[in-house]
Amino acid sequence: MSLNKNELFHFDGFGLDLRRRVLMHHEEPVVLTPKAIDVLAFLVLNPGRVVTKEELLQAVWCDSFVEENNLPKYISQLRHALREKSHLIVTVPGRGYQFAAQVFSSEVEAGIAVDDTPEQRPGDIYVQRVRERTRVVYEDVPAAQLASRETASLNAGTTSRHRRVWRWVAALALGAAALAIYFGVRLNGAGQLRISKYTQITHDGHAKFIGGTDGSRIYFTQDLPKGIAEVSISGGVVAPIPTTLLNPWAGDVSPDGSTLLLISQGGGMGPANSLWSMRLLGGSLRHLANASVATWSPDGEKIAYAITGGDIYIMRSDGTEAHRIASPGVYVKSLAWSPDGGAIRFSKEGILWEMSSNGSNLHQLLPGWGKSSSQGDGDWAPDGRFYFVADGQIWVLDERPGFGKSLPAAPVQLTFGPMVWDRPIPSRDGKKIFASGRTNRGELVRYDTKSRQFQSFFGGLSVEFVTFSKDGKSVAYVSYPEGVLWRAKPDGSNPMQLTDSPVYPKSLRWSPDGTEILFVDRTPQGLDAIYSVPADGSGKPRRLLPGDREAETDPSWSPDGRKIVFSTSPNVGASSQSDLRILDIATGNVAVIPASDGLLVPRWSPDGQSIAAMTLDSMSMRVFNIASGRWTKLDSGAVAFPEWSHDGRFIYYVKWTDDPAMIRIRVADGKRETVADMKGARYTGVYTLWMGLDPTDTPLTLHDISTDDIYALTLERK
Repeated sequence: MSLNKNELFHFDGFGLDLRRRVLMHHEEPVVLTPKAIDVLAFLVLNPGRVVTKEELLQAVWCDSFVEENNLPKYISQLRHALREKSHLIVTVPGRGYQFAAQVFSSEVEAGIAVDDTPEQRPGDIYVQRVRERTRVVYEDVPAAQLASRETASLNAGTTSRHRRVWRWVAALALGAAALAIYFGVRLNGAGQLRISKYTQITHDGHAKFIGGTDGSRIYFTQDLPKGIAEVSISGGVVAPIPTTLLNPWAGDVSPDGSTLLLISQGGGMGPANSLWSMRLLGGSLRHLANASVATWSPDGEKIAYAITGGDIYIMRSDGTEAHRIASPGVYVKSLAWSPDGGAIRFSKEGILWEMSSNGSNLHQLLPGWGKSSSQGDGDWAPDGRFYFVADGQIWVLDERPGFGKSLPAAPVQLTFGPMVWDRPIPSRDGKKIFASGRTNRGELVRYDTKSRQFQSFFGGLSVEFVTFSKDGKSVAYVSYPEGVLWRAKPDGSNPMQLTDSPVYPKSLRWSPDGTEILFVDRTPQGLDAIYSVPADGSGKPRRLLPGDREAETDPSWSPDGRKIVFSTSPNVGASSQSDLRILDIATGNVAVIPASDGLLVPRWSPDGQSIAAMTLDSMSMRVFNIASGRWTKLDSGAVAFPEWSHDGRFIYYVKWTDDPAMIRIRVADGKRETVADMKGARYTGVYTLWMGLDPTDTPLTLHDISTDDIYALTLERK
């Protein structure tokens, strides 16, 4: 591994000297093997970033073969050497390692002395300022020789004086520039943020989604009991907020703290979402528009909102004078209006975008930042000097103006570790941020018809998207939250890993001949696409339609394995446009199913004669007769995760409304019956909920044993 050996790195009382290849702790050497030093050096050179095992192996053992399981041995050795600071090396399951320390560096060369060490923020490397030592030489010159020199100098005349003047001017200019750079760095480097304290506000562990705060209370959506609730910013009793809306979700709070925005899914998902305002005192409701997300202007006079198709509008706070300002074209999340009123930011296909508040100058905010499939949700600090964003961890973008300052190329990470963080909401005084912190974990369960209870299945593994091969000899599933695809025997024995990070398979479908497994994942460009991987582990995933530039989701095989039907919606409720298409495996041709606009999640029937699909609002189903080319309505009510029974007589699905249940509907006459009551049940997964069937048509789901609570994260400026 090639390293700059003239560097000395400091972190938490330790010093790593690359020139001497030694780790020091309070001026005492720490014994480490040469390879352990190399591993530590690579981590220290990449603070705050998740370093994959492959990167470490390539960097440290680039010229030789080494087993991957040797790496944990050196990680363990380093943690032992770091003593009480062993937590600085964080294991990120399924991905690699992260060095969660404050790191700064200084040059180690003769004639250079290091200034006092400034405090730094996690995840940054700073090169310290240096002072060059100047040596003054006194020369003893005889008087006659000195006079001769003075005469020669006078004879030089005007030219010499001009040169000296220009030299002084140049020196002064360089000095002024150096001072400007010095003070610019000093001023702009001051006040960097870090989190100094985590305070847990709620303590029930149930899933929560924060909408906003009025300065004294936090308003959020909770799963159990389902609805809107509030809690003091200092903690205490969680109080439900009664509302007549069905399936409400808490949104932004008005700047004066009087009004809460709500999104209702009572009429369905996606295009059926409706936006309401509710007075916190008295609870009066006003319908504003159909929208999927909204935010207040800083003066509280206007509301910006987005519809499912991606168009962004601005209206007055009473719902009047609505007009479109931009058309990003796809599902928009997390609208935020800057405190100065000049800009609006949002997330589109997992990427942060920004535009002027009149809709002009639409552009990607941070091109090239992040490897996450989603840059998540964000919001400004009240003074507009910082922008906080979450992609599972919380980051901060420093937007303060200053002499000689340019905006950073990427946010700086504030949180580290296994806890997953939702959208950060700054407090009204700017001293804290509120966020929901979650440790993800599930337990696979199967519904027992005799006891009418869900019981642990597969030893309670935390897995979802469970699907069985047609011959019943194998099962495939995805671990949660790691996102790794596995194949095993039906009893869970002899597991074989088929994918690795950063691939995260979803919506698994086993081919009828048992040789391959389809799944959905995001491309590096952020597009949902269908992939195929050999079921025997003999190859890597390959994209099914590499030239396609539209979303591909919810694949389903024809029973003969010759065709695949899929939808073009990026996700349920994430688009106002979708159709169904059929891929011919042999020819590679793709054909749109007639009259399939507005449908998604297609499922091919076991006899191959029909295709069932959901409507975009997730409130009904349609069944396509392939022979006649006609669609018929299936009055299912609210529907999610539909699956044909193995005999093709029924379609099982989840009723996702306030009284959730697992339902099956008879395709012949539309008769519905409840299979399992899910009221009060806790469930989880990458889509929050998942349901599948075992070979006997018994429902499976992922029971939630995660913890999810609201925290106050105290900000401190260094």
